[in-house]
Amino acid sequence: MRLRPRPEFFALLAAMANGTIGSFNRFGFAAGATHNQIAFLKCCGAFLLLSALCLSQPELRERLVLLRHRARHFALLAFLGVFCLYFFETWAFAEAAIPLVSFLTYAAGGGTLVLSSLILKEKVTLAKLIAFCLILAGVGLLYSHEGHMTGSRLGIILALLGGLGYALFIFSAKLFTIGSGLPHLVWLFGFGSLYLSAPWVYYGFALPPLSAIWPVVALVILPTIGGFWLTTKAIMGGNAGSVQVIETSDPLFASLMAFLLFGDTLSLVGSLGAALIMAGLLCALYKPS
Repeated sequence: MRLRPRPEFFALLAAMANGTIGSFNRFGFAAGATHNQIAFLKCCGAFLLLSALCLSQPELRERLVLLRHRARHFALLAFLGVFCLYFFETWAFAEAAIPLVSFLTYAAGGGTLVLSSLILKEKVTLAKLIAFCLILAGVGLLYSHEGHMTGSRLGIILALLGGLGYALFIFSAKLFTIGSGLPHLVWLFGFGSLYLSAPWVYYGFALPPLSAIWPVVALVILPTIGGFWLTTKAIMGGNAGSVQVIETSDPLFASLMAFLLFGDTLSLVGSLGAALIMAGLLCALYKPS
């Protein structure tokens, strides 16, 4: 008999992989890389690797070509889900503590609840109302009690902008019924690389020092490609709802790793705000039987 890992195990690994984003960004900053360079290079690196994979397999290559008819949708989705998330979140990690950015990026996803109810006419349940209120309260506590830290006020705004972009991406992808898969990612990362090249060129078109290459490579392999692969692996073998619940632990892993490596912490009130955000996310994922 062969032992097969449960789907929840892959979801947990995906959350751990995504939780490394803040720490690898911090290592890149310490080595002399800028947030513009890191955001562009990790997106472009993922685009090149996935393009090579898709072009090498006939089935994936055919699907990649067929998706050209959805190019205008991918252009919009890449701006929201790749450019806004990568640009603002990476910049936020340079301005604020890793736990603060991780929780706030997830908190901005609460905007998806409002948009889904207003535009997609999804039913407004009690759980969604409670979730939105908890997330709002958590963000308020983090903003009011963590904003005194040097640079963190800007980091808070940047993290919320990145999370808002990703929330709009999720909403738009659902609105356009865009689907998912490796060929879809190639289109998203392709347009995303194009958008992210603009600030990179504007700020000098310079490559980071060689010592900063390994954090960028780690960002490409672990959270960018690995996180997606593990998530799809979990969803293919299990329940999508349970996978989502487990992956909301991403900020917890990010906070733990930041504490162990850099000593980043939140204040007592800030921790309460983070707990409210986690509770709100879990409420948002609740679906009555």
